[in-house]
Amino acid sequence: GGRAYGEYIQSGKEKALVQAVFEIGNLPDLIEVLESAGLEPEDDYLILTRQLSRSGRNFCRVNGQVTTLQLYKQVGNFLLDLHGQHEQQSLLNTGRHMELLDRFSGEKLLDTKAKVKKIFREWQSAKQKLDEIRTNRRERVRKKDMLRFQVEEIDSALLKENEEEDLIAEKARVANAETIAQLAQSGYEALYGGDSHAPAAVDQLGKAVVSLEKLKEFDVGIESLLEAVSSAMYQVEEAARDLTFYRDNVEFQPGRLDEIENRLSEISRLKLKYGEYVTKILSYRDYAIAELEELDNSEEMESTLDQECLELEQSYKKLAHQLTECRVNATHKLKSAVEKELHDLEMKGVLLEAKLTPSEQGPHGAEEVEFVISTNPGEPPKPLAKVASGGELSRIMLAFKNILASVDQIPSLVFDEVDTGIGGKTLQAVARKLEDLSHYRQTMVVTHAPTIAALADTHFHVHKYFDADQTSIGITLLKGEDRVKELARMLGGKEMSQPVLQHARQLLEQK
Repeated sequence: GGRAYGEYIQSGKEKALVQAVFEIGNLPDLIEVLESAGLEPEDDYLILTRQLSRSGRNFCRVNGQVTTLQLYKQVGNFLLDLHGQHEQQSLLNTGRHMELLDRFSGEKLLDTKAKVKKIFREWQSAKQKLDEIRTNRRERVRKKDMLRFQVEEIDSALLKENEEEDLIAEKARVANAETIAQLAQSGYEALYGGDSHAPAAVDQLGKAVVSLEKLKEFDVGIESLLEAVSSAMYQVEEAARDLTFYRDNVEFQPGRLDEIENRLSEISRLKLKYGEYVTKILSYRDYAIAELEELDNSEEMESTLDQECLELEQSYKKLAHQLTECRVNATHKLKSAVEKELHDLEMKGVLLEAKLTPSEQGPHGAEEVEFVISTNPGEPPKPLAKVASGGELSRIMLAFKNILASVDQIPSLVFDEVDTGIGGKTLQAVARKLEDLSHYRQTMVVTHAPTIAALADTHFHVHKYFDADQTSIGITLLKGEDRVKELARMLGGKEMSQPVLQHARQLLEQK
């Protein structure tokens, strides 16, 4: 995940490709990251591929899938930790100091930390909801006033279903009352009034009944016809009476027409605001009532959330204080443990502290953690990144790694010339610490020091060779006598005398 340079590509070539296979079955945190990114591992194995090209089109792949450099680097940070004079070691990343201190402390602190994180998120969620309610308070008051006005406006209109249709029909009757009365009178005269020029329908039917009654004396078969005509006469008489009642009750109300027009105008105005039918206006009124109830509930919710935020804040502060106490205790234990390691590495008098600095309240507590160290008595502790000596830095890193090996989940460590600037007894101490570390993590060491190399379980010889005017790098696994010879070369240069070879064998046998 580091920066890539064109110089990494061999001269005359357009591309460079690097691949590595990692076993990740024991890295649940990494597997979670991969699964969330849609990069599920295959049989607990992970293949990382980095391709560089001179055109600048570089690719990062995880199990064959192209990923962003950011994700690629995030994955890499779970897998490999590089330690060298010019590398940015993970322990120099202050962002990881809190995590390492917390893991070193153990389950009690980690359990408290999980509770702090949970309470903090609940607190922030409640605060966000409360802030939203308070931010919208003015809008909520404005909306409540508007809804109340609308409900009152609709209620004061006293609307009824089908009222508009009834009013339109009544308007037609009132506007045409005189014509209606005239038509009713005309209908009555045709049915019952009549005169010498136009006999009434009921008189004509009466004559027909008399004629049919006489006809019945000669032919009883017309009885049904007689009944039908008689029934028609009675119905006409009844209709004439009803028509008389209707005619007499036609109202001539000049003021009523204005009332109807005003009422229809009011309904039309409400329809423009709330719906095209009276039923929709009434439905909007029900909606407004429900909205008012919900807004009233928001005020109750504001009070409830305010109390909830207060309780969550108190719970957070209590747990955060417990977390701080756990970290303070852990700093004392870590200080003693690392200083012991440094003492073994011939760094007597070195002081190390995990400095706790109060910070804003957050999901991980109310302080920041940074490792600081003093390599000379009387000097105040300084951040690790400011330790000047490469040899001191290497040993400090090694001490940290030994202490934190059981809690730091990175499975593979690479130490590049960790022996730089040290020798003698110190070199032997470093060699033993590297060996101890290899019991917890896969440990790879690039070294020119035979004292360190002799303690390794496996040896590779890295060398350059020339082929067809090109320089290449070869890596050879050493076995048997080749291990002795290479160690002898490191001890005595080109000279392969028996004493040197014997010394090499003795170094390998001491493991």
